[in-house]
Parts: sequence; C-alpha cells; structure tokens
Amino acid sequence: MYTLLNKKDFLHIANKGFRTDLYKDINQLKKMKVSDLRKLFNLTHLKDGQYKNMSGFCFKCLTPLKPDYIKFENYCLDC
Repeated sequence: MYTLLNKKDFLHIANKGFRTDLYKDINQLKKMKVSDLRKLFNLTHLKDGQYKNMSGFCFKCLTPLKPDYIKFENYCLDC
C-alpha cells in the first residue's frame, strides 16, 4: 500500500541525511510547503519501506492523470 508523504516525513528523511545536497539547513525545510518539498526531494509516496515518485498520478487512487487534471493539483476528477 502506498502512503503519501507529509511534511513530518520529509523532515525525518532530511534528519537521516538522505539527499543532503538538496538543502543547507533543516530550518529552511521547515518553512517550505509540502508540495515544494515533494518537488525538491522528487518523492511523493512510501511503499514497503522504499520511497517512490508518483507525480503524474492521482495521489489518492494512483491512476495516471490526464493533462487537463492539473488544476486539481495531483488528484483526478473522481477523487
């Protein structure tokens, strides 16, 4: 099962030292929005202990998004 990453998860990832080349200070990450953190880390979901980038898919049902769904910010019309 896929779990959508939240801000707390990204701060935990940063504290573990994952992708330290992306940021200089943990306080900068605390001020950022979750959507910006997803773009920075290039991660959106956690599945079986592995981080995945599922951008381009609905964050709830994981179906591929059509180009006109961008206005719904990563969610399809059904969700």
